[in-house]
Amino acid sequence: MSAVRSFITRVGMPKLLTVTPTSSLLDSKVAIRATGLEANSRVTIRSVLEQETKTGLAKYEAHGHYIADDRGVVSLPDQISLGGTYTGTEAMGLFLSIQPSLGQRLGNRFVVKDIRNPMVVNLSLYCGHLNMETLQTAEPEATATAQKWYMSKDVEKIPVHSGSLRGSLFKPTGPGPFPGVIDMHGSVGGLIEIRAAMLASHGLASYALPYFNYGDLPSHMWNLELEYFKEAVDWMADQPFVRPEGIGMVGISTGGQNALATVSHFPEKVKAVVSISGCHVQNIFPMTLKGQPLPFVEFDSAGIEPSEKIDGAKETFDSYKGIYDVKENDDSVFKLENAPNCHFLFICGEDDAVWDSCHYAQEAMHRLARHGCHNYQLLSYPNTGHLMDVPYIPASTVAYSPFIRCPLNQGGTVVGTAKATEDYWPKIIRFLHAHCGRGNYGSKL
Repeated sequence: MSAVRSFITRVGMPKLLTVTPTSSLLDSKVAIRATGLEANSRVTIRSVLEQETKTGLAKYEAHGHYIADDRGVVSLPDQISLGGTYTGTEAMGLFLSIQPSLGQRLGNRFVVKDIRNPMVVNLSLYCGHLNMETLQTAEPEATATAQKWYMSKDVEKIPVHSGSLRGSLFKPTGPGPFPGVIDMHGSVGGLIEIRAAMLASHGLASYALPYFNYGDLPSHMWNLELEYFKEAVDWMADQPFVRPEGIGMVGISTGGQNALATVSHFPEKVKAVVSISGCHVQNIFPMTLKGQPLPFVEFDSAGIEPSEKIDGAKETFDSYKGIYDVKENDDSVFKLENAPNCHFLFICGEDDAVWDSCHYAQEAMHRLARHGCHNYQLLSYPNTGHLMDVPYIPASTVAYSPFIRCPLNQGGTVVGTAKATEDYWPKIIRFLHAHCGRGNYGSKL
């Protein structure tokens, strides 16, 4: 009987590949299903993402090796990938393991250029277990397309040009009030909107705040005015659609550092800080307060070394060794105890190759504890590097750094870093709702 079913599958049913839903929010999971296959046959499913850049077409891809069941079906997330860019049972493995295709320029990082257009992922089905090189020219048996949107239809984007402030506000539709959040990225500069748009899609009024290399803002990070970030907090708190409980701040890398600096000096209105791969001291560049430079730990350019793991990339980990020697009473250390009513969520990758972000998080928490504060939590992830973003966009283990002007090893693995973002993302959303709103999402992670 099984032989009859196998024969019918081979000759009577077309091979089909489907993704459900075909259109969804970026952080929503999808189901992928291949049918019409020969029973117990070997197949490969591939995902491809392309993006136009200044230097040409950037291409990212993933693939998994599967064995069809007795009905000639491969159904994800149910079936195991035996090889490819990921192995095991991962519901979103073909998204979690997306990485630069063969021949791509080292250091290309996926950048969302227009938040209003979706990320388009093309899926294709192949007979046999094929490697990435063979997949470049192989003809697929079936194809499907998934559209992943960065912003819910229930979110509006509002340009910000108020006083010194620039950027984009993402507001859920309706009068609110909503929890208010300020979102910042790192030393790449410019306006990066994706995380703020995604946070707004989950009920948070989110302000994507650039602080250099955008419009008429400073072209670099040297001597940024700390008052700029206070102005952003005050402006956000004054919006009629923002809840009065206090503002949240989310930042990655130097963005996390800026959030910690702000709450240390101006704690009154900041009630939650999420520091992703951040640092507990002012480093690299000084900030000014009332026109005077604040103490900082200098970047040691002599510590930049070629990466032993990634040919053609460099590492900066040793450039920050001076931070280990900073004493508790040093004025470069952020006085987080000044904000006993703020809640802190520290997130770090245990394989961060840029700097020692897990050590910095531990130092920040130890300082809080020594001052009798217990308003902190830590999420620490193995196999995870410095660049953690939002779920299901290509994770970067190496990215071009405009600061050192070359590809920089970020650490971790593609899958490890992507799985970390998949895990922490709903926890960040609950954390911000809990401490900047009604608390109906729960305060525990």
